[in-house]
Amino acid sequence: KTSCAQFLCLQSSARAPARAFHASFAPMGALGACSVPPERSEAVAAAEVGGGGSSSSTFGTGRAVAASSAARSNSSSSASVQFVAGSVAGAVQVAIWHPLDVLKTRMQVQGLRLGHTPSYSSVRHALIEMARAEGLRGFFQGVAPSIVGSAMSWGLQMPLYNALKRHSSVAFSAGSADQPNMRRDMLCSLLSGCSTNLIVHPIFLIKTRLQLQSASATRCSAPAALHPNPYTGVEHAVASIAREEGARGFYRGLAPSMLLSTHGAVLLVAYDQLKAVCPSTLAASLLAKVFASVSTYPVQVVRSVMQQRPSAGMEPAHSALLPTISSLWISGGPFAFYRGLSVQLIRTVPQAMAFFSFYEIILEQLTNSWELTSSGEPVSIR
Repeated sequence: KTSCAQFLCLQSSARAPARAFHASFAPMGALGACSVPPERSEAVAAAEVGGGGSSSSTFGTGRAVAASSAARSNSSSSASVQFVAGSVAGAVQVAIWHPLDVLKTRMQVQGLRLGHTPSYSSVRHALIEMARAEGLRGFFQGVAPSIVGSAMSWGLQMPLYNALKRHSSVAFSAGSADQPNMRRDMLCSLLSGCSTNLIVHPIFLIKTRLQLQSASATRCSAPAALHPNPYTGVEHAVASIAREEGARGFYRGLAPSMLLSTHGAVLLVAYDQLKAVCPSTLAASLLAKVFASVSTYPVQVVRSVMQQRPSAGMEPAHSALLPTISSLWISGGPFAFYRGLSVQLIRTVPQAMAFFSFYEIILEQLTNSWELTSSGEPVSIR
């Protein structure tokens, strides 16, 4: 009995310095764990706790802190990776298909076009006239704000959408964020789309204004230019809008633009749902984009009409949502809301397939490069 008591006393006194030593270095352990993915940290912590013995009680507190720090680091790196992947994919797909976007935008406003907007009777007529009067330059009107706006839009929306899914899954016990949930995903997509739209709306307004302006207008004098002060570039467009329309001018068409956030919501949710049953990225993105485009296209037409540049010295002709919808209906009935749809599908379906393909590839490559241990050992992300 005496020897047992002495042994236990010695063991306890030996553990006390070890506890103090590891407690003092626990913050350093947490900092060092920042490069360790949460899956690995949690697995190590679980193995140590399950193993019992003195090592569990000695290192348990320090490694729990390390696991928590690793989870926070991985969350921020994941958001950064998603931002880069979304930005690059968004910029690339817009740059490639921009000429069709110009054609689509001009066709959308034909029913209620203003005097300085080119007039076309059909898609074929538009292609011929743009090539004849403006050349290749006409098909790339507004390409700079289009690339910047798309890169910012997708770069912000993708990480925000995934972050909202992750937090709502925890807050409302909605299951894993990786598992499709229609109501949760739709709400998160709408919130992320509306938040992003408030930031990038002025950029897309400038893009639309430049697209609706003939490229030859910048080289002509009135009346050939059809506007006494045509935009000569992005900087001139910003200065002109601020001078002629004030701050409100940058947010014309905001109401239909916010409604158009439903397009991104439908697209992302449909893609997630289809990807769960169809492993092909191309097939899932194709079906999701067709469904989202057809169901939300009328809102795009209304927005394009409202974003037209007012005629010189006149108030905006289409500044209110409901009167614009009424005018479109009068001008062409239900078909007025689907002008340019064929061009839109030809442009956006391959565009969406390219975007999601680029996004998935870039996301996987960057994540594989990002998620390394401090020793350089790669960690599987699957």
